[in-house]
Amino acid sequence: MSRNKNEQQVDLEKFNEKTSLFGYELIRDVLLPNLLGTDTHEILYWAGKELARQYPLQNRQDISRFFDKAGFGLIELNKEQRNKQIYTLSGEIVQARLEHAQPSFNLEAGFLAEQIQTQDGLYTEALTEINQKAKVVSFIVQSDIKDRLSIEEPLTHFIMSDRKVNEDEESSPISNELTEQDDIALPTRSSRHEL
Repeated sequence: MSRNKNEQQVDLEKFNEKTSLFGYELIRDVLLPNLLGTDTHEILYWAGKELARQYPLQNRQDISRFFDKAGFGLIELNKEQRNKQIYTLSGEIVQARLEHAQPSFNLEAGFLAEQIQTQDGLYTEALTEINQKAKVVSFIVQSDIKDRLSIEEPLTHFIMSDRKVNEDEESSPISNELTEQDDIALPTRSSRHEL
């Protein structure tokens, strides 16, 4: 299978190692709140939106895979209406964070809102609800169906893939990417990156 000249392939298998939950919690739930102070929730929400702009994904399945690989937790769509979606975030990292701290999940909420906003072309925001008893987080994602965005399609898309890299690609994926893109000054609208 030949790859498009503007696509990047990143092998997700290398991201399957477990990250230290303690290290993750230490940064997200101790260090960041100390640095950001009373503005922690707002700053993390907008940081999540900016992160989504840096990694625009093509579809909802890619969002789920990104959440898993980024260590955000397991996200699942529970309810969908015309302009409202409810997602549940769960998993080991979510449970651990809820047991040991008063965590903010606004980074994840901002990321989710911006991804859906970009994919649907509608102004979208997300609210966070934490259920301490069930050890899950809900995101209520609300889109304004009367107000379409006039945003351009991102220059690149990141495609989440668990496809195994074949031997030719495995030998030197970074040098292959650089060689393939040497002739390209700027990415085109059809550029895609696989994560």
